[in-house]
Amino acid sequence: MGGMKITRHIHACVRIEHEGTRVLVDPGSFGVPDDLAAVDAVLVTHVHPDHVDPEALGAARHDNPDLRIFAPASVAAHLADDVTVVTHGDTFRVGALDVRVVGADHAVVTRATPVAENTGYLFNGQVLHAGDAFHPIRDVDCVLLPVNGPWVKMLDIEEFLSQYPPKRFIAIHDGIVNDHGLAINRKQLSKLAGEHGSEYLPLAPGESVEIG
Repeated sequence: MGGMKITRHIHACVRIEHEGTRVLVDPGSFGVPDDLAAVDAVLVTHVHPDHVDPEALGAARHDNPDLRIFAPASVAAHLADDVTVVTHGDTFRVGALDVRVVGADHAVVTRATPVAENTGYLFNGQVLHAGDAFHPIRDVDCVLLPVNGPWVKMLDIEEFLSQYPPKRFIAIHDGIVNDHGLAINRKQLSKLAGEHGSEYLPLAPGESVEIG
C-alpha cells in the first residue's frame, strides 16, 4: 500500500491524497480551500459551523455535480444536495481510499450543551480524523488530533496519547488561538509526544506531509 499525502488547511480542514484520489474533511466556515469543487469527495464529521459550510458545499456541488459528500444525518439535514448518510461502523470507498466510520458522539462541551452527533473517519486503516472527539483506536499510523476548543484541554490529549498512542500525530482544530497560543501548543505537544512515544508533526495551514 502506497503512502498518503496529508495537507492541512484552516482549523480542522484536511486534504488527504492517495494514488490520485483526493478528499477533504471538514471544510468549515473559517475558510474553505480553493479546490473544494475539484476533490473527489468531502467528508463532514459534524454539524458545527467550524466544520461544515453548507453554502460553500452547495456551490462546489454546482460546479462539480460528481462531487460526493458523506456526513452524519444531522449534517445532511442542513445540506440541499444529495448526501450519503453515514454512521458508526459503516465502510465505503472513494477511489483508492477505504474509509471506516468511527464514533457517534461529540465530546462534552458543558453539562447543559446537548451532545452533537460526530463521526470520525479512518482512511486505509492508517489516518484518523476524529472530528471533535478522541476515539479509542490503537495502532493508528497518524491521528489528526484536535488540540483547542471549548471541550478540550491538554490533560485530555495527554490521557489519549497515554492510552492510544499513534505512531505520529498532526495538531488540528487550532483556528481559535493566536500565535502565542500556537507556540504554547507546540511546546506542550512536543513534550507529550516524547513522553508517550509518538512523533509530533507540527504542520501549519498550507503545509503537507507524506506518510506510509
